[in-house]
Amino acid sequence: MALNTTLAVVLLIAVALLWSFSQRVSSPRPDPERLENPGNLLGSIIQLEVRNGTNEPELAARMSEYLRDLGFDVVDTGNYTSQSIRETAILDRIGNRDAAEQVALALGMETDRISEELELTWYLDATIVLGADYATIKPFVDLLDSPVEEDSSEEDSGE
Repeated sequence: MALNTTLAVVLLIAVALLWSFSQRVSSPRPDPERLENPGNLLGSIIQLEVRNGTNEPELAARMSEYLRDLGFDVVDTGNYTSQSIRETAILDRIGNRDAAEQVALALGMETDRISEELELTWYLDATIVLGADYATIKPFVDLLDSPVEEDSSEEDSGE
């Protein structure tokens, strides 16, 4: 009886490991390294800024943490000029569509949400503008249930 139970547990663990492996292999992973660098930016890592286009506090900070964990270089976060953005968008800042597509992949977004708004003097690849649909984007679907540590040194509570 004990042998049967042990075999069942080992089989269950093997199935779980195989399923996990197949999910990792079949799901494309974003690559935070630039393939092109039309803006002659420093380094080889895709550089981003994240802007919160909603009234929901801490979205930009949470998105930044997620992207940094994936290896992207988030150089700035804060509020967007408007807090009534409906859909999250990715703004290509240097004409490097591949970098913007890697960001879209990281967020689980379609590439039709990328638009080119060149700002060559900003020295970054892309801007992410979070909209009211943020809860449908991969990082927030994954993070909404987990608590966020608050940093009392933050002066801008709109991030």
